[in-house]
Amino acid sequence: MTTPLRTIYAQSSSLHSRTWPQYRLDMKKKAIAELEFLPFLRQVLAEQHQDDSLRVEKHGGDALLWFDANSVSQDPDYRAVWGKDNSFLYEFQLAEDTAKLNFFDFKVSKVGKKVRGADTRIPHTGRQFFYILKDREQYALISPQWIAENGRIGGVPAWGNRTAYRVPRDVFLKQFRNGGTDLAEAIKVVDDKICLLEFQAQFPEQENQQLARDLQQVVDEEKLLSIVPRTLDGFYRVCYLLDKIGKRPDAPGVWLVYLASFFNDGMQSLDFARYIYALDFVYFNRSDLQENEQVVLQRAIEQAISYISRRVNADTGALAIDPQEAPLEETRQILFAANLIEDIKQDAAVKLGMNLATAGKIFELIPDAAKTAGYIRAALKS
Repeated sequence: MTTPLRTIYAQSSSLHSRTWPQYRLDMKKKAIAELEFLPFLRQVLAEQHQDDSLRVEKHGGDALLWFDANSVSQDPDYRAVWGKDNSFLYEFQLAEDTAKLNFFDFKVSKVGKKVRGADTRIPHTGRQFFYILKDREQYALISPQWIAENGRIGGVPAWGNRTAYRVPRDVFLKQFRNGGTDLAEAIKVVDDKICLLEFQAQFPEQENQQLARDLQQVVDEEKLLSIVPRTLDGFYRVCYLLDKIGKRPDAPGVWLVYLASFFNDGMQSLDFARYIYALDFVYFNRSDLQENEQVVLQRAIEQAISYISRRVNADTGALAIDPQEAPLEETRQILFAANLIEDIKQDAAVKLGMNLATAGKIFELIPDAAKTAGYIRAALKS
């Protein structure tokens, strides 16, 4: 068993040595914002160009696979096309809280390109920055040329002192205009989906605590910790422990087929969350899947989506149906599973070419993100 490349990439791609789950969480936050603000950008550009044929689409290496380490590129985030031959690229940036920002920073490579024989970078052409000030509900389209002229290169403390173009606050804010109701609504959707994402991300920590208690009891109370591979619980524990030590199974395709046999549509939400965790672990540690294994995977994805869809309470937004279980924890467990199955489905459609629809938004399996987020916020306060 070897160390997965995903772990090596996630750790090397950050100053803080992110784990694979942390990396995926960060990438999904980015994807939520980019996908939810895309319609607003389309609206702004349609008004600007007065062209009904204008199309705006995700661009760059992560256009379809927001979490794929091999797809990350320096390409801008959006591409607009209109008329016969007109196209333009847009780099997305967002500031959450502008009150304490004295400078607004831009990566040097995104502003200008190196040219042989030139001492300084030449500003990119054919692209702009689509910038949103979230707390002010404002936006701007800013050219690299303007940033080069109005900013200065300096170290950014929040970026480990890496250099960037730094534009002073008083100069920068003058470029923005109010986004109106449409931008405010998009920001609300982003906030709601980030709420879902962060809430479900607490499930693995709960599992860590449970495993720690089980291991302590082995010593403190001389209890046996048994792992029986012929049960879902045993299979899950093996996957969980291998994941924690950064190792992968030698025959993940075989493991996937075996794991799929444990699915039961009547299982409790905790078992379902653990089942999807194991499915995610096995799937993302495979190099390829045989035809019969793809058939099993497709069935597993369809079963999981059906399981989730029947557990949505349209009245409250909760994802819970078992009266004997705590609805808030059931909601967390179902969201956790929905988050992972969404990634599996997307990867299988793009990488393996399986007959699965690709996602246009994050958390498409949750019919009313606002209602579910509202339920979570209210439950956490009570």
